Amino acid sequence: MKTTIVKTGINGEGIGYINHIPVFVPGALMNETVEITIVEKAQRFMRGKLERVLTKSNARVNPACSLQAKCGGCSLMIARYEEQLKAKQALLRQSLIKYAHVNPRLIEKIRSSEDQLGYRNQCKLPCAMVDGRLVTGMYLPNSNYFQAVEHCPVHESGLETMRRKILDVLNQFALSSYDYHQKRGIRSLIIRGFDGAYQACLVTGLDEISGQCIDALMAIDGLESLWQSIHTVKKTADMFGTKMIHLGGNRHLYITLDDLKLQCSPRSFFQLNTKQARELYRTIASLVPTTNRLLVEAYSGIGAISLYVRDRADEIIGIESVKDAVVNANANAKNHHADHVSFLCADAADKLIYISKQRHIDTLIVDPPRSGLDEAMLYAICKSKIKHVIYVSCNPATLGKNLSVLTERYEVKRIIPFDMFPNTQHVETVVLMSMKEK
Repeated sequence: MKTTIVKTGINGEGIGYINHIPVFVPGALMNETVEITIVEKAQRFMRGKLERVLTKSNARVNPACSLQAKCGGCSLMIARYEEQLKAKQALLRQSLIKYAHVNPRLIEKIRSSEDQLGYRNQCKLPCAMVDGRLVTGMYLPNSNYFQAVEHCPVHESGLETMRRKILDVLNQFALSSYDYHQKRGIRSLIIRGFDGAYQACLVTGLDEISGQCIDALMAIDGLESLWQSIHTVKKTADMFGTKMIHLGGNRHLYITLDDLKLQCSPRSFFQLNTKQARELYRTIASLVPTTNRLLVEAYSGIGAISLYVRDRADEIIGIESVKDAVVNANANAKNHHADHVSFLCADAADKLIYISKQRHIDTLIVDPPRSGLDEAMLYAICKSKIKHVIYVSCNPATLGKNLSVLTERYEVKRIIPFDMFPNTQHVETVVLMSMKEK
């Protein structure tokens, strides 16, 4: 069948129409006429497999990765960067109009990334045995098929070097991939790095890593922190297990951002694009009113945003549910002599309700996961008397749905998108809101 692609979907796929029914076609770009095979029919949509591009877009380029078509992680790598930015701007616009009826004129031009390749500071890759050797890779979309990844061009170059060196050591000691029956083996490899220093975590079964293997790993130039995570739960989205073991080197990894030096633990969240994170935090800081008696940050992670805006409030309270991140955040505040900044390990909605009942909050910053704000958090915000809300979103769809609720109480002042993840469909967005006058 033939169709012409008229827009981009939320997963970076092309969308055409056949008999007025939308058909989603991975690998197809805007304005292309393509030949497809229908692989799924539902009542309101279809999915197509791209067989041939009949009329090629001027934006189409050869992807920088040989696995791009299989992997699914970099759906927009087939398009010139300028076209990627246009597609992301359009995705954000569509979501905010569809769900929240936001004035599209408020959406500013997307802030581009300085690096389009080699920007990612962390990898989380499952392991498997291929030809008797332990390798890292990924499972192809919607399948159990493992694809070994020799090289990932969006990873920072030192990260890729570190991954290969760690695998060489693990193979030297004949370590194998995870066996669900025996609950032993290497399940996945997680590495994060900043400025040439790296932290690695081996996610394993009930294994004890030998001292010789640990020594060989710690001899790798640049590996400064080594951890093991025991993870035997079969079906879970969490790549870390509940038990963490420090194997060698420093307990933490440090990142420098402007005048901040922040410590990270393996399970603590930090933005994957370091250069863009710096620009993101600078922008957030510029949006915070200059005088606040009390500022609260929900989903505060290691405290980067709170510490960036530490001069804008008499007191700052961060709320985070990951204990390791809270420990990092309080240590970071102490190291910067920010006695007026503190972090609590708690559920965001519960703690926000408690604080707002006791005290007046001038500004709230929220940086939730892709799932966005849940009903309890939306209720807590709308029932409060918080003057200003800054919402940092990594998902236009959940942002739009959340704004449809928040705009009953708050007026959207600015919408600033960032390209944190070039070659993917993802968009980071900062929204500034102020309470409506009654």
